[in-house]
Amino acid sequence: MKKTLIALAAVAATGAAFAQSTVTLFGVADTAVTYTKTGAAKKTSMTTSGLNSSRIGFRGEEDLGGGMKAAFHMEAGVNTDNGTGAGTNTNNQAAGQIAGTTTVGSQGLTFNRRMTASLMGGFGELRVGRDYTPLFWNQTVFDPFGTNGVGASQANAAANPASLVVGVRASNSIGYMSPSFNGFQVQLQTFLGENASNDAATGKNSGSGNGLRATYAQGPVSLALATAKYDTDLNVKHEGTNFGASYDLGVAKIMAVYSQDQDSTSGVDAAKVKGTLIGLTAPLGAGVAKAAWSNSKQGATVDTDKFAVGYVYNLSKRTSIYTTFANTKPKTGDKTTGFDLGLSHSF
Repeated sequence: MKKTLIALAAVAATGAAFAQSTVTLFGVADTAVTYTKTGAAKKTSMTTSGLNSSRIGFRGEEDLGGGMKAAFHMEAGVNTDNGTGAGTNTNNQAAGQIAGTTTVGSQGLTFNRRMTASLMGGFGELRVGRDYTPLFWNQTVFDPFGTNGVGASQANAAANPASLVVGVRASNSIGYMSPSFNGFQVQLQTFLGENASNDAATGKNSGSGNGLRATYAQGPVSLALATAKYDTDLNVKHEGTNFGASYDLGVAKIMAVYSQDQDSTSGVDAAKVKGTLIGLTAPLGAGVAKAAWSNSKQGATVDTDKFAVGYVYNLSKRTSIYTTFANTKPKTGDKTTGFDLGLSHSF
């Protein structure tokens, strides 16, 4: 009986290989102990994604011949501190938010991080589904802390508050990535809110938008400019632009981001949210040292500085331990200090 089961498994595996050129299971398990203090309030907690976002996923490619490939990417965010899944959004609007009505994580596992099908070839890549927005890429690529943990950029936090459900990823998207031409590459994206044309309550354009990102990468230099415009809700429009740059000196990599974001409601513009980040990473021993200063401003009253330092010690190519200290100081109100110590393993 055992030999029969083994034979059947081998046949099934062979059939899968013919149908699909490659299928890969991948993921990250990242958990940290985090301490924060804001004024008199102190908290110690177990958190997820202090260094790399915890996830589990599947990706694969099929060779179509003639230089073309078909591919899929399914990636689910997980909370390694408690075993729950992360929520998603079905229509890029508040009404489409799936995060559990009573308990965060009660929605189960969703492929919230990315769920795409694509065609690739000499023309570039055409990608459809749920994916990162072009505007967010610069915030994370040029942040030494990758928008994760207590060291995450203050500029990104201000530009992408939790209420802005489409700031990081967009559902129902169609994207195009061009080939690289002497280091230059372009990314285009449009996404749909899927509302009826006569939807007066929600607005026919709510949850719909467009984004563009242009990059240049050659040798130690990397530059990227991104812009986006979309409707976040009825009569509420969001516009954002950011620019990121990095230069690898060998002994250290210097990076910077500048961003501007603004909401407009019924013709009235809110004050622009302006963000700045300057940071670096440097190899040190068996790991990498990190440091960053970031700032967010809005109008005359909001002005918040954040300074973060951290170190990642690589136990192997896939496993690291890390620690970060950060201090956030607003113009008014209590400052916040944070510290984390974590373990990250990828597979």
